[in-house]
Amino acid sequence: MKIVSKAAAVTMAIGASLALAASTFAAGPWSLFGGATNEKLGQSPNPWAVQLVSDTNTLGDSNDYSGVDFVMPGPDITFNELEVLATDYNLTDDGAGGGSPRFQLNMDTDGDGVSDGNVFVYIGTPPAFADAPAGWQSSGNLVESTDLRYDSTQFGGPFYGTHDGTAALVGDDDIVGIQLVVDSGWFFGDQEQTVLVDNVIVNNHKLTAKSAK
Repeated sequence: MKIVSKAAAVTMAIGASLALAASTFAAGPWSLFGGATNEKLGQSPNPWAVQLVSDTNTLGDSNDYSGVDFVMPGPDITFNELEVLATDYNLTDDGAGGGSPRFQLNMDTDGDGVSDGNVFVYIGTPPAFADAPAGWQSSGNLVESTDLRYDSTQFGGPFYGTHDGTAALVGDDDIVGIQLVVDSGWFFGDQEQTVLVDNVIVNNHKLTAKSAK
C-alpha cells in the first residue's frame, strides 16, 4: 500500500513559512512554524508538549501545516554523519496518515549551501504509516531503522527505501536543515490532524518542550 502523500506539494509552502517564522522559544537551533504551539497539557513532572496541527478545513491559513525546524548550529553534516534522528510523539487527533508525521531532510547535492530537495523519513508503523492514536510512543532512532521508511524519490530513489539505500544515493551530501512536519489534515474525514511531540533529537541536539515554556 503506497502512502497517499502531499509531502512534495507542501514543501515549497513550508519553506516560505520557515523564511517568515520567528522562533517561538530561544532553544538554540530549534524553532516552530505554521500552526505549531508549545502547550501545557498534562501534569508534573513534564506537562509540556509541542502541539503540531494540520487543519485543512480552511486552506491557506497558518494551520494547514506545522512543525519543528532544526538548523545545524555549526557546519553542515552529511547524510552519513547523521547518527541520531528521533522523537517522542502522541497521535491525539485521528492518527498518522498521508505521509505525516515525518522528518524531512533538506539535502544540498551540488554544494552551494541550498537545499536541492528532501529525503522524507516517515514516522510510525510500516508499510502504510497510518497508525491510530495509542498514547505517547517513541520513534526510536530512525537512523538505525532497517524498515522501508525512507523516501528518496526526489533523488531518483524509491518511495519506500532503507536508510542504507538512501545513503548510497546521498550519503556524502550535506543536510542543510531538518523539519519534523505534520501536514495531512486533508487525509482525514474531519480535515484535521493533531500530533504532540517532545524530546526531538538530531545527533547531540535535543528539543525538550519543557524548556520552551
